[in-house]
Amino acid sequence: MRHLGHAVRGLSPNTRNYLAGTCLMGLGLGAMAVHLNLYLRSIGVGEADIGNILSAASVGTVAVSLPAAMWVDRFRAERIFVLAASGYAACCLLMLFFPHPALLLANSFLTGTLFTVHWVAAAPFFMRNAAPGRRTELFGMASALETLAIAVSAYGAGLLAHGLGTALGSESGGLRWSLASSAVLSLAAVVPFARIRSAPARTVPRGWREYVFSREMPLILRLSLPTFLIGCGAGLTIPFLNLYFRDRFHQDPARIGIFFAVAQVLTMAGFLLGPVMARRFGHVRSVIATELLSIPFFLVLAVANQLWIAVAAFWMRGALMNMNQPVSQAFAMEIVSEDQRTVTNSVRTFAWNLSWMVSTAAGGRLIEAHGYSPGMFATMGLYLAAASLFWIFFRGRTVGG
Repeated sequence: MRHLGHAVRGLSPNTRNYLAGTCLMGLGLGAMAVHLNLYLRSIGVGEADIGNILSAASVGTVAVSLPAAMWVDRFRAERIFVLAASGYAACCLLMLFFPHPALLLANSFLTGTLFTVHWVAAAPFFMRNAAPGRRTELFGMASALETLAIAVSAYGAGLLAHGLGTALGSESGGLRWSLASSAVLSLAAVVPFARIRSAPARTVPRGWREYVFSREMPLILRLSLPTFLIGCGAGLTIPFLNLYFRDRFHQDPARIGIFFAVAQVLTMAGFLLGPVMARRFGHVRSVIATELLSIPFFLVLAVANQLWIAVAAFWMRGALMNMNQPVSQAFAMEIVSEDQRTVTNSVRTFAWNLSWMVSTAAGGRLIEAHGYSPGMFATMGLYLAAASLFWIFFRGRTVGG
């Protein structure tokens, strides 16, 4: 933590403001990611409908991924980050207090569009605000700080939901007010985001054809195909792991919140170790190794019938699989030309969310019909295919930052 504090103090004011805003958004994101499914379930929404609601966010992401690249090139970063934070908080509150099926789908769609614009802007923002030798470290630091906030939120929201549920005599009421509190914290991210002072990435806007038909599109597609396969596998399983612990092991929201909070702490450690691995073993080897090492833990989750074994596998899977996220993102930003970074981030975001959109909807139906194990086995195969393709495409490729 001392190293993390020293590293943060050495960053530019713009980057420090971004990291502060990201922490506040993480406080909202963690609670919603872990407990929204439980809230929807508590008010009578089934797994298939939950899958549709979750996939609606990915529909929004798919719809806006390429337009987001053009907006990021035209508007200041602080305006984009402020819009995302305020819009996300508003959509969360509407989902909680007006849970009509159509409104749930519409607001989930809007959260997808808002976060897409945010994340498409984030990576080029990092590249402009960090020295070349510190870029991978910055990606890892941002992911670690956000993950710490998510862990605190997941744990705190679970405890608050339990306490409020007891006081109100309603599990759904406790979850609703706990999640509403986290949404207000997300809204507070507007303050540090508004303090960023940056310029648009480009002074001369490009037409949409320059984005869709990028001169580096073959390289961008090679970067995006493994991401697409990982998204397919993750969408079948990851959004439903909180329900997995509730259904298979009969855990309550407070206990599930603890499981996810610990997982986020371990993931945070992985984010910080990822850049260290990249410097020692290379970006490509680090990405592939962490993906492959996570696969056996999916097998354990699929067959486990004891809670402690399933929880341990859940923790290890998350730490390993997410360790490569900042490494993979930094690698993609480094190997494309500077003027292609925004469109690269857009296409990779598009690939992830297109796959997530389809597989999350399919995952909910698969779980309703056959339980949790078949989806986990399919996830293992997709992760193996993604790691293999990444090795075929980029073995021997190195980057400096």
